[in-house]
Amino acid sequence: MSQVIMAVDPGRRKFGYAVLEKDKSKRVSVLRKGVAPAEEVEQVVQEICTGFPVAAVVVGDKTGSREMLARVVTALHGQAAVVRRIDEAYSTLEGRRRYLQEHRRGWRRLLPLGLQAPPEPYDDYVAVVLGERFFAKEKAAAQE
Repeated sequence: MSQVIMAVDPGRRKFGYAVLEKDKSKRVSVLRKGVAPAEEVEQVVQEICTGFPVAAVVVGDKTGSREMLARVVTALHGQAAVVRRIDEAYSTLEGRRRYLQEHRRGWRRLLPLGLQAPPEPYDDYVAVVLGERFFAKEKAAAQE
């Protein structure tokens, strides 16, 4: 049986979100991801929970997480999904690296990743990293 979660990379002005699914073979796939203004968090969470069978919403624990967590809980009122916090340490760096690796076209392939700056927000990639960490943490807890 597959498990679907929503991961949120909180921020003060914008947030990244991703919907991830882990299937029977333990393979994780991204169903949807995006970046939205922080004011729209309730709307985005409700829309995703309506469109997908979300079992948990995972929220990063750093910048803006306290307010974002409260808004997610408000948006989930009456839903069956549980809310979890997850360690966000170095997730921005990992998300940035993934974004740059995925968007290396033309002359960008010649320039080292450390010298490149993303031309657009990559919070959705960070949300994917947080979701994958949640699945990995869940797997480690199940093995203990």
